[in-house]
Amino acid sequence: MDDEDTHGTLDETTTESSGHKVTIRDVARAAGVSPSTVSRAFAKPDRVSAATTRRIFEAAAKLGYHSEEVENVPLRGTKGMIGVIVPDVANQFFSDLIRSIHGVVSREGFCLSIYESRESPLVERETFDRMAAHVDGVILGSSRMPDSMVRKCAQTRPLVLTNRQVLGVNSVVFDVTNGVRQLTDYIRKAGFTTMTYLDGPASSWSVGTRWNAIRKACAERNIIIRRVWPNAPTFEGGKVAASHYLEHPTTMVVAHNDLMALGFLSAMRHLGFEAPRDFSIAGFDNGALAEISQPQLTTVKQPSQIIGAKAAQMLLERIHGDRHGTEYLTLPTSLITRDSTRALPDES
Repeated sequence: MDDEDTHGTLDETTTESSGHKVTIRDVARAAGVSPSTVSRAFAKPDRVSAATTRRIFEAAAKLGYHSEEVENVPLRGTKGMIGVIVPDVANQFFSDLIRSIHGVVSREGFCLSIYESRESPLVERETFDRMAAHVDGVILGSSRMPDSMVRKCAQTRPLVLTNRQVLGVNSVVFDVTNGVRQLTDYIRKAGFTTMTYLDGPASSWSVGTRWNAIRKACAERNIIIRRVWPNAPTFEGGKVAASHYLEHPTTMVVAHNDLMALGFLSAMRHLGFEAPRDFSIAGFDNGALAEISQPQLTTVKQPSQIIGAKAAQMLLERIHGDRHGTEYLTLPTSLITRDSTRALPDES
C-alpha cells in the first residue's frame, strides 16, 4: 500500500457525551492503525485493505468521529424540487438512477432538476451552488468532490450520496465484496490465472473500493492481475483502454463498468478480435446494454434502480423531518454470467 497521505489530515469532532474532541489519532488508537492509515481510509480507500477500512469506520462511529449528521440550513417551506447531479447522463447506470429517483419523488409531488458534472469535481460544486437555493434537497450520484466539499454542501441542503461514502453524510452504496468474490471464483474455475482490469477515473470513490476488493480476491485465488488505469468510465474510455491492454494482453479482461467493456469490445472487434473466441470480458452494472450487446455481457449486477429509489426515500424522510441521524445503507451485488466469457479449453 502507498504510505503517502495525499489528502492531509482530517478535522476534529467533539462528542456530545464527554465534550472530548475526537481526532484521527483517537480513531487510529481504537482501530490499532496509524493516523495516516485512518486518513487514507477516508480519502483513498484503494490504499487500505477492506478489513482495515471497516475497522476504522467502526471505530470512528463508536467514538463519534463525524458520525453525527451534518447540520443543514433549515428550509423555509418546500419548493417541490429535488436536485440530482451525476457525472454522465449518457451512462445508462445514471439514467436508470435518475428514472428511479423520479419514480419515488414524483409520487410525493416533487419534480426533478437534473445536472451533469462531466466527471469534474469543480463543475459539480459550482452546479450545486447554483441550484441549492432552488431545491429542497439534493442527491449526488457517484460524487467526484472531496469529502470536505461534500460536507460543506450537506450543510446547505438535505443531501444523500449514492455510490459514495462520507462520514456524517447520508449515503446508499453497493457492497461489491460478494459480487467480486463470485466473479473471481468464476474466473479461476474457468481456468484463468491472469487477468487485466480496466479501471475507471482516479477521482471516483467506487474505483478505489472496487479495485481494493478485486485485488484482494485475486490474491486469495492466485490470479495475477494487471491494472490499466486511469480511464474515463465511458464507451470511448473502453476503446482507448484497448490499446494499452494490447501492450500486455491476457485472455481474461474485467472492466470498471459495462460501458467501458462495450467500448473495449468495439475496439477489439475493429482489430479483428472477438469475445469469447480470443478473450473473455466482464463488466459491472448489468444495465440493458449488457443484455443487448453482442455477445451478451457477463457482469456484476449493481441495480441502479434500487439504489436510486432508496436514496430518494432517504432524502424525502430528511426533507419531511421523519428521520434524523446519519444513515449508511449498503446494497448487495451478484454475478450474472453470459456469452462474453467462457472457460479456457482443456489442453490435457
